[in-house]
Amino acid sequence: MKYSINEKYNCVVFEIKGKIKGGPHAEVFRNDLQKLIDEDKKNVIIDLGKVNFMDSSGIGILIGGFKTMRDNGGDIKLCNADKRITSLLMVSHLNTVFDTHPSLDSAVKAYEIK
Repeated sequence: MKYSINEKYNCVVFEIKGKIKGGPHAEVFRNDLQKLIDEDKKNVIIDLGKVNFMDSSGIGILIGGFKTMRDNGGDIKLCNADKRITSLLMVSHLNTVFDTHPSLDSAVKAYEIK
């Protein structure tokens, strides 16, 4: 799992590229989230627009990140999921857990409404 981290307005955006699956990347992701919490940056968006595969351990990574942020007064929103990822979120009922958006701008605006 490769990603870049950028700030846009009042949000931190993880732009993930390639595959989301378990392994050492999961620990790096958790550590990056913890750094954000320590810096009091708790509005996180995960941009899935360049993700071409996600397995059950990848779902676990997203759920773990979501729980970590929620436990510390933050949130994670998802955006730009393609049809396959959207279908996976629906089948796993995670579309009822995560606030998902069709675009990055839409996810950013959802934090502004908060």
